[in-house]
Amino acid sequence: MSFKVNLVLIVAFALFVSCSDEAANMKELSRVAAEINEKCPQILDSETRIDGIEVKDPNTLVYKYTLVHVTEKVDTVQFYRALWPGIISNIKVSAEMKKLREHNTIIEYFYQDKNNKPIYTFKITPADYK
Repeated sequence: MSFKVNLVLIVAFALFVSCSDEAANMKELSRVAAEINEKCPQILDSETRIDGIEVKDPNTLVYKYTLVHVTEKVDTVQFYRALWPGIISNIKVSAEMKKLREHNTIIEYFYQDKNNKPIYTFKITPADYK
């Protein structure tokens, strides 16, 4: 076989393996989300309830939260500053997040108020936690 044919076969194989890994990862994310969603909604603390988890393409996991006592407008800059360091720290060091880190999963944390009005969505990419 010529060099070009070998190169095409190697690239095609790499793409197939990559797509297979991505499909397997999406399947695993969906399985984990379904397990967690069976237990939701669940009160996490005096202010926060997790409503569920959603899997989105490409390779994105969305955690959906409600702030159960918030009904007025929230200062999103303050909200971001208060939560961002803890979110990033948790993703970087948590054993539960290890597979997400390994698969370069995008993680979103969606917050809404008591009346289901969106407050803020944190979008964390591999560049943020690597």
